[in-house]
Amino acid sequence: MKSSLLNAIVDAGKGSLIGAANTIPGVSGGTIAVVTGLYDRLIASVSGFFRNGWRTSLRFLVPVALGVGIGVLAFARLIDAAMTRFPSQTSLLFVGLILGSIPYIARVAVKDGARPAYLIAFVPAVAILVLMAIVAPPAATQPLTDLTLQSAILVFVAGAISSATMIIPGISGSFVLLLIGMYSTFIRAARDFNLPLLAVLLPGLLVGVVVVSKAINYLLTKHHGWSYAAILGLVVGSLAPVWPRVGGAWYLPEGIATGAIDLLAIGVGTGLALLLGSGRKDQHQRVTVKGGCE
Repeated sequence: MKSSLLNAIVDAGKGSLIGAANTIPGVSGGTIAVVTGLYDRLIASVSGFFRNGWRTSLRFLVPVALGVGIGVLAFARLIDAAMTRFPSQTSLLFVGLILGSIPYIARVAVKDGARPAYLIAFVPAVAILVLMAIVAPPAATQPLTDLTLQSAILVFVAGAISSATMIIPGISGSFVLLLIGMYSTFIRAARDFNLPLLAVLLPGLLVGVVVVSKAINYLLTKHHGWSYAAILGLVVGSLAPVWPRVGGAWYLPEGIATGAIDLLAIGVGTGLALLLGSGRKDQHQRVTVKGGCE
């Protein structure tokens, strides 16, 4: 019983990191799910919710979902303040998280043997993310605050689109929200706890997650090596959009003190990835061929 409670608390903590990451344009919640070792289990539990036993799925999904919600609501202000006061160091912390996860993802990708053909999936995935980093996001739009039929449809559809992209490693759901002009609406709704908008947003998020999870689960179970080669490419490529910029140019530290702080931020992120990822190998092995979780 204590072990189950501890696992639930740990999963909720990891979920809060996913939620916090999804509030930052350029940072992928899917990447953080991979970093923390939750990715395969999340995809399998969502896509096989009834097929694999809904009680088992709920025992895993509820703590994670609560954590994601807490991460979005509780960390929206904190992340906003950190990005305002320490934008480069906050971004470099996430760079460290990504760097710390790459060795594990690479091992999973080649666990059945490395194949040169996997580069066909890896290279385009890297290129897509680098291209996204080069393309500047559009200017912020005014947030929607009142619930009307038109705004409800927009929020629902935007929620489905963003959640679908959020669970793809390397693809930033927040960046996609910026592209479709809904980022400020989502952040304002989370920050002000706008219940009417959130009540429309959450079903949209659920629809996007379920639909895309089923597609990803099929790829992971039928084409595991190819899928993880693409995931590795997306994660490696995500270093480009996550790396901070100043005035449109790639950020470089000025001075020894600043460089030391930046290295510390990267080191903390890398260490956190290794700490949160402890036991990831076992978690990955618990995902069955049918896509379920034990």
